[in-house]
Amino acid sequence: MERSKKQQIVEEIREVLSKASSCIAVDFSGVNMETFTPLRKECSTSNIKIVVVKNTLARIAVKGTPYEGIDKLLKGMTSLVFTLDSDQVKGAKIIKKFSKKDERIIVKGGVIDGKLLTMAEVNVLADLPGKEELQAKLLATMLAVPQNFVRLLAAYKEKLETA
Repeated sequence: MERSKKQQIVEEIREVLSKASSCIAVDFSGVNMETFTPLRKECSTSNIKIVVVKNTLARIAVKGTPYEGIDKLLKGMTSLVFTLDSDQVKGAKIIKKFSKKDERIIVKGGVIDGKLLTMAEVNVLADLPGKEELQAKLLATMLAVPQNFVRLLAAYKEKLETA
């Protein structure tokens, strides 16, 4: 591969890294197209990018970024899965869903907020509720307090009126 082509690949990865909220290293070796194609489609509709690149180019691209720790996972066949929106767990959820369908999909680890995560930590992350779900639960909790207070006042008013 020409040096200019390699430099272009490194720059493209750095551009994706600048937009990413999380990065997961995954081994897709041996995964057939019947599994990989739907995975890629779901990722593209969920604002997640899968990059298959040589480990040496990936190491160069992550150097000096918050994702630098992922270079320890770049051994053997490795693809990088970048979550490009603010919901950092979205990529882990999709990868875990597809790894249940095909056990040849192996999560090596990941990086979130500059912290290197093990395979087990990425799996725990995948089980967490997403950002939107957490926001909805928080909102429901916040709304429940005033609603319960209003119900209490209404019950007290009714009690006073019947007495």
